[in-house]
Amino acid sequence: MARVLILLLWVVAAAMTWWTAPREVSYEKALDAAKSGEVRAYDWGMNWDDGSGRWLDAPYLERQSGPWFAWRTSDYRVYWADTSPADGDQTTVDVNGMEHTGAAAEIARELDQPSGELIPWRKWIQGISAVLALTFFAVLIIGPAPALGTRWYWFWVVLLIPYALGMVFWVLRDRPWSDAANEEDRDHGWFGLAHAIAANLVITVVLLILNALLGDRWIPEY
Repeated sequence: MARVLILLLWVVAAAMTWWTAPREVSYEKALDAAKSGEVRAYDWGMNWDDGSGRWLDAPYLERQSGPWFAWRTSDYRVYWADTSPADGDQTTVDVNGMEHTGAAAEIARELDQPSGELIPWRKWIQGISAVLALTFFAVLIIGPAPALGTRWYWFWVVLLIPYALGMVFWVLRDRPWSDAANEEDRDHGWFGLAHAIAANLVITVVLLILNALLGDRWIPEY
């Protein structure tokens, strides 16, 4: 039952992370979104911070006056566009205390509502991730010895493999759902570190390939 609950929590957080992940679109689509009124919340910046980087989390835009424009639609999808390559008159406008020039100003003039929270689900994602992390470390530190790997093995695997996939591997592979191995047969810490590094490399390459093949719609960059 505990395994099912942990996996369900991971699926929920992973689904929310994927759904709200910012997807890059053209400047023209951003301007159309602003003109059509489909923008429910927005922000300006020039760099996405990926949050925790290890566990499930929603990235956030480091807020400043452009040139990246990010917005949320009514279905909680998040999009962003770089306005710097686009042409526009050099008129400067002030919207909500931020000055925008050129193409960014063209979008800013169409926004008639204050900037809202770009990814409101982020707190839920972070909360679920915190529960999963605390559960893992509590079991690792005060629970019975792992069956198929040492505590250090699982520490490195779960800590370093992104998107909490290391935790999924732990839940599916080790105690209390595995038969205990002899001490000398268990995977040790150095192997866990090497395993995590290799997994990071493989996951990164696979996601880059899938992003190139399928695009941001299915495999978002952030």
